[in-house]
Amino acid sequence: MAEYTPHEAPVHNPQALPVMLPSKLVGRDVLLAKIYSDLKNNDAVLVHGESGIGKTALAATLASAYSELPGGVVWLSVDGASLEDLIVRVARAFDLIEIANNDDPESQIGALAAAIQERNPLIVFDGNPDEEATADFVDRCADTVPVLLTATDDLDGPWASIALPPLQTDQARALFDHIAERDDEDASDPTALITALSGNPLALSIAAASVKLNNQTPDTFLNAMPQTAGGATPAALLALTTAFRALPNALQGLMLMLAATFKGQGSGDLLSMISGAPVEGVNQAMEMLVGRHLVERFTRYGSAYYRLHPLVKDFGESWLRGSQRLAGLENKVRDSIVAYASRFSNNNDRLAAEAENFMAAAQWAADQSDRDTPNQLAVSLMQAGDFVNGRGYLHELLEIRQFAASSSTPFPAYSSAPSPTVLPQEDVLDEEFDEDLEVDDEEFEEPPFDDELYDDEDDEVFDDEIEDELLDDDIEDLDDDEDEDDLPIPPQDLEPTPPQAMGEMARLRGSLTQVRQQGDQRRQAEVLKEIAAVYVRDGNNNEAITNYTDALTQFEAVNDRGEMLNVLETLAALEARTDNLDAAALHAARGINLADQLGETGKQIHLITSLGDIQQQMGESDAAIDTYEEALELVRAADDARTEAVLLFKLGYAQLDNGNPDKASATWEEALKMFKAQERRDYEGRVLGALGAAYGELGRWAEATNFHTSALYIAREVHDKQEEAMQLNSLGFASVQAEQLGQAVLRYRQALHLAYLAGDREDIVSTTVELANVLVQSPRHLLVTELLVDEALKHDANDRDLRKLKERVTTEKVDAEARGVNFIAVAGTARDYAENAYALLDEA
Repeated sequence: MAEYTPHEAPVHNPQALPVMLPSKLVGRDVLLAKIYSDLKNNDAVLVHGESGIGKTALAATLASAYSELPGGVVWLSVDGASLEDLIVRVARAFDLIEIANNDDPESQIGALAAAIQERNPLIVFDGNPDEEATADFVDRCADTVPVLLTATDDLDGPWASIALPPLQTDQARALFDHIAERDDEDASDPTALITALSGNPLALSIAAASVKLNNQTPDTFLNAMPQTAGGATPAALLALTTAFRALPNALQGLMLMLAATFKGQGSGDLLSMISGAPVEGVNQAMEMLVGRHLVERFTRYGSAYYRLHPLVKDFGESWLRGSQRLAGLENKVRDSIVAYASRFSNNNDRLAAEAENFMAAAQWAADQSDRDTPNQLAVSLMQAGDFVNGRGYLHELLEIRQFAASSSTPFPAYSSAPSPTVLPQEDVLDEEFDEDLEVDDEEFEEPPFDDELYDDEDDEVFDDEIEDELLDDDIEDLDDDEDEDDLPIPPQDLEPTPPQAMGEMARLRGSLTQVRQQGDQRRQAEVLKEIAAVYVRDGNNNEAITNYTDALTQFEAVNDRGEMLNVLETLAALEARTDNLDAAALHAARGINLADQLGETGKQIHLITSLGDIQQQMGESDAAIDTYEEALELVRAADDARTEAVLLFKLGYAQLDNGNPDKASATWEEALKMFKAQERRDYEGRVLGALGAAYGELGRWAEATNFHTSALYIAREVHDKQEEAMQLNSLGFASVQAEQLGQAVLRYRQALHLAYLAGDREDIVSTTVELANVLVQSPRHLLVTELLVDEALKHDANDRDLRKLKERVTTEKVDAEARGVNFIAVAGTARDYAENAYALLDEA
């Protein structure tokens, strides 16, 4: 696996912090010194205050100093993160994947606490920490290192609490002048504006940047600010509203689009997919918003990443809701996040960059009773190579799958399900807007800011230009771009349900819809298992995997561990069969742990063996050796000689693939004795063939040939055509290595006959190539070689090796004719040529 640095990793360079450093921190020197002193004593400190008061800027300044120390800074933006979330994210920061991927993160607290103590970082929890979870984490994991928290409200916990006050007038003036780049010669007086902004650093920064970039005077900005009764509206919202209204329409639209994302953040790639604009254009426009202090920018995996201050996000959402555009844009964000997960499934950095958005989209969808979105995200992550296992995102994957289980929409996987009634657009908007107003009335005592701030018709942001540029044309462009080639599974690759299964499937779909409406999760799981079993029976493995995955989620929801184990075992087998190897390994590993907890030794042995097989398929032979040996310990303890012999057979191949033919031979000799004693003739032949491969690796071709010959005759004895073909090909290769070309031709001809009988295109082509490569060395056999190659080209006209052979035969045939070579006559077809050689086996 390629080396990487997780974005949560300890920061050792101030510029690498996942937050914008303030160009100048004004008026906080005394507090900086006090907090720094506490942190040096490895204490925890909470800085709290109103939104926009400068908590993150203060924390970033402290973190920039700590980043130069050996332990660095682990900076986590949090929004109600649970204890498990904190454990997983900090473990991932230290690349402790075994902790991050543990089914029970809390059980790993001791190991994580030891790692934190050893590395001694400053840990920052910035944003909205959950009081109980964060206190628990600090107590149990981080009581020996400095911890810095920021929050709007004061929180109880094992930390000192410091309230961050507004800036005093002279401090506010210094900050405003710094950002507005004012000097002593500037005749305009900002005093009135500064007073109106009440010493709030965010308000001052936004106003100063707007004054500078719009070439305004402070009084012009002040006069444009909404007037509210009694100063009830926060100063930051007044400044934000004024600065927003002064933006060009395109920048307004981009800022509102970012506000509609579920975390108020995203990479240039994601924002490009939402808007339909090129990444370069998005980045250029975002830089303008960054310069106006409306958007924060930092770097994640080498690319720009953008985030809104929570207050700015709330402002944008309120504005969108007031214009009845929030729901539509959120749906677009959801669709784009799903498309992003699929499109970048082969890029672990890009997936990790948006992992928080995947989680937020899944949760938002579950709140809308949409199970399809978390299901699609889960499938994309499970099919994303080694992302989940290698990067430590098992916890997030399980959470996303849990979101899928928490909704109650009809089963989405079938195209024949009734389509929902679509209301006219005006009705939909009216309903959504009414619901929004209802929620506001119930959940909030007063609106976040006065209605007059966004109700004026003159200030309506979604004018015709915005609608054309952002909400209509760009969305249509993105939809046009998402053709069939961009889908995770092209439509032509989906296997149709056989006609005989349609009635049964319709019954099961109806049952599923009914139990979902009843909220019966156990029965949902059982019906999903039945649906999956029908798909397996009919050979539609992709749909079977989807439905077994859904069933697993439901069994997890009702904590039926026995059924969870059964489904994990089935999923691992199906995913291995369909070459979805990382997902197979993930499910096998989970199944092993669960079987161990339940005392299901038989299933544990089977799953460990399956994991070894998967590791072999993935080319991880060293890991497979350890896995098979683990299984061997269990089967020997259980006195299961038959399974032991099979495991030895598998272990030998892992040892051979790991470059140790001598050890593999010894393992196979032991297995051979057991198979003979058990009178398992088929396995006896397979082990003899394996020994032939081992001796071939050692260059002992005569002995290799003897083993392969013995294996061949056993394969014929037990009527195993596949094994017979394998041994004939192995004998052909061994004969070439021993420079017995006549024998090689005979064996390859016999193997080719079996390939023709089986109708296996790949075997026909590959065996023809091996045979032709031997025959072409003899000019007299050029016509025979041409016959064989021409026949194979009918099966694969684009095979590179066949085409090269065709060109070589054509060229050498001309030369041979000029030299008067007496070609061997061609009698019959290529199939006849192969069959005639195979007949010699029957005569032997």
